[in-house]
Amino acid sequence: MDLGELIERQMKELGLSLSDVADRAMRVANRHTLNRQHVWRWKQQGVVPKLWLEPLAEALGVDPDELRSAAARGKSDPEPAREEAVRLYAARELITQAQWNQIIAEAHETIWLYGMAEYRYAHDPAVPAILAKATSAGCEVKVLLLNPQLPEIAQIDQAEGNPAGALSSRIQAALDRFLDIANDCGPRMRVRTYMSTPTTSIVRGDSRMFVTPYVRHLIGRSSPTHELRRAFDGGAFDRYAEHADAVWTTAKEHPG
Repeated sequence: MDLGELIERQMKELGLSLSDVADRAMRVANRHTLNRQHVWRWKQQGVVPKLWLEPLAEALGVDPDELRSAAARGKSDPEPAREEAVRLYAARELITQAQWNQIIAEAHETIWLYGMAEYRYAHDPAVPAILAKATSAGCEVKVLLLNPQLPEIAQIDQAEGNPAGALSSRIQAALDRFLDIANDCGPRMRVRTYMSTPTTSIVRGDSRMFVTPYVRHLIGRSSPTHELRRAFDGGAFDRYAEHADAVWTTAKEHPG
């Protein structure tokens, strides 16, 4: 019995869906970066869960050694190395508006807009319709912005050469806009603000993301940006996703 067959057997015996398995494994691992897509890949494509092997075993009610043996049975050759980085842009402004919108328009399960203000998305006239279509089809949308009351914002304005108060005003305008959009999209779109020094901007659509590390003394549009595509468990994509999820869990909810 290979990995996919074992997962399918246990799901039938326990009456579990793909989402149920993901939820159980996340509770075991005390992590929040798993969804039904990952379980589907393990089950249908025989992709070895690596970092999730033991939590998955407990979620399925089997011994980890049995799961490990099933995974090995489906792999006659070592798994080839795969690259997650699709492209590196020297500056975020080199990515076109169509590329930014495509990454969220093609998502079916997960959309994240995480940064300081995500002002471009907030005031793009095409975005409300994209998010409304996504949420109506069952996609989860999470918007995570910097709290405009964070004291360190004054230092960021100074480092980026902004007028005093510019970033706070920009964030508040984006926050108000996103809350209006969330009112139309319903409960599948949630908006939160985080109260900590910003480090990264992440725009995610399912298994793709744009990641922009914040580089002090560079304005956001001039910062280098990576385009990533999730290729395996525990890679750079998952690590960035885990970071964003950790910030989300401690952020303040803003009801739409």
